[in-house]
Amino acid sequence: MIARAVFLALALVGLPGLAESADPKAPAPATAPPPPVLPGLHPPMPPAPPPAMSGELDCRGCHQREHGGIVRMYLGTGGRGTPRMPSHMAELRVECVACHVEPKEVPGAAQIVGQTFKVGEKACLECHGEQYRGMMTRWTTTLAKMREIVDGKLAAARAAVNAAPQSPKLARLKKLLDDAEYNSRFVKLGRGAHNPFYAADLLKLANVWADDVLAAVGKPPAKVDDALVRGGYCAVLCHEQAAVKLPATVAFGKQKVPHARHVTEFGATCTACHSAETHKAVTAKPADCASCHHSPANERCESCHKPQSAFYRGAVDTKLVKVEPNSMVNAVSCAGCHDMARKHSRAAVGGKCLGCHDKSYEGFATEWTTGLDADVKKTTAAVRDAETAVQKARRAGKKTPEADALLKEARDALALVTRARGAHNPPAAEALLAAAREKAAAATRAASP
Repeated sequence: MIARAVFLALALVGLPGLAESADPKAPAPATAPPPPVLPGLHPPMPPAPPPAMSGELDCRGCHQREHGGIVRMYLGTGGRGTPRMPSHMAELRVECVACHVEPKEVPGAAQIVGQTFKVGEKACLECHGEQYRGMMTRWTTTLAKMREIVDGKLAAARAAVNAAPQSPKLARLKKLLDDAEYNSRFVKLGRGAHNPFYAADLLKLANVWADDVLAAVGKPPAKVDDALVRGGYCAVLCHEQAAVKLPATVAFGKQKVPHARHVTEFGATCTACHSAETHKAVTAKPADCASCHHSPANERCESCHKPQSAFYRGAVDTKLVKVEPNSMVNAVSCAGCHDMARKHSRAAVGGKCLGCHDKSYEGFATEWTTGLDADVKKTTAAVRDAETAVQKARRAGKKTPEADALLKEARDALALVTRARGAHNPPAAEALLAAAREKAAAATRAASP
């Protein structure tokens, strides 16, 4: 009787599997039915729930991915206006858990809410050594300072654009400003310390765009020291902490450049000469140097053009002839003849003579250079004849100490004129070239049998 009552009750509440089992043709249930709960017995553990259907218990219905921006920052993508620049550690396939090693939750709580691992400096020191202690903090504080500089300029640019009268260019300026503001937000929310040099490059570009927008609407640039953002961040982000010493001088082509002074005295930033994307790569071209060194505001020509300046002033070391200063040395500086604001040519230099002299002086510069070019050509030929004579004598077994000494004097005089450009002191150049030809001829005679 009791069994029949239990069976009837279960049938009435529709216990899965019982009603269907009456029909042998019914499809099998998706999961095994739970066992019935009989009086006096503890209930069994509930079975695992089936997979959630679309829209059911799906976190993505309300929540977005939390670390997407950080991953893009680490991989060097997602910014606007810059090429892809992965973090150095991303290129070495260093994963998140290599740096995020410090647990946030205590073990008991972690079993309930999960575990988050905070970034720890311990990971930096294990790979890079003690000199990198504080590097991570330096990244975050430096990028925050850079953002503060850029955001102030962006706010000024946004206010200027909003107040500007309507014009066709406003849409482009607003788009430029939107991209600049996005880059700054991306550095903040993507945690720029995951890729500090990419983040710095984004802020550098945002800074340029802010200046461009202000200039386009006729506003002066914001009065703020932005050297850090313009490209001076390499030393602050890394080199100073890693004890990288700035070399006093470096070679650029055939020129010896005062590397440290460009930064400490002249205000040059790292990325003025070096790539922001490729470590150590030099991107500067001679024209980039000329934009500063040959600007109308720069009158320190002697810092690079020492041979020309010394020749002009008569301060050369030679015993062949007495070199007097150019007669104009006390009246005309380098910029008096070389106007770097115009296209540089012999005609342009000659035209500067008319600032003091009459029209008859206009062709003097061309006469000097043309005549001296011919003299240099003759002297070069004489030196080569002497070299040939000396080589012939040596092949014949003859020693040529006298000819060697004479030939050296001829070469030195010729090199002095060609290096210093004889037009800077025509009388001295003519005398030196004549002396060089005499020495070369004497060397030829001394080497001859």
